[in-house]
Amino acid sequence: MIDVSDALARLGDPPVTWCEEVAVEIADYLARSVGGVVDWDKQADEEWLSILVQDARVAMVSTTLRLIVAEARISGGLQLPAQNGTVILVPSFDAPVMCCDITVLGRAFGEEEKLRELEMDTFSANDLWFATV
Repeated sequence: MIDVSDALARLGDPPVTWCEEVAVEIADYLARSVGGVVDWDKQADEEWLSILVQDARVAMVSTTLRLIVAEARISGGLQLPAQNGTVILVPSFDAPVMCCDITVLGRAFGEEEKLRELEMDTFSANDLWFATV
């Protein structure tokens, strides 16, 4: 189990942010590095830039918090450009291997109520994306 509580607490109080342009640069770099594409709906105010390889999310970069979530397999040989941010590595975006305190999630991503749909003891990176997008 990957407890992301400490990492998100450091990013969420006070908020450790970066500008949107930096997040876009990082996502573009990651996509080029893994032969993927960036998927992001800016007009819908999505807070994550997703890096997709064959339509599967392999990484995501927060547009606000200095946070990258990536599959461990893509990080091999890559210099993940965290820009003084946090990188959370997961075995896959579908594996429910993360856990976090609901209060910490609420401080980091806001709207604690919508985050209650997550199983705090075990959720996947895709679950986090869906709950916070």
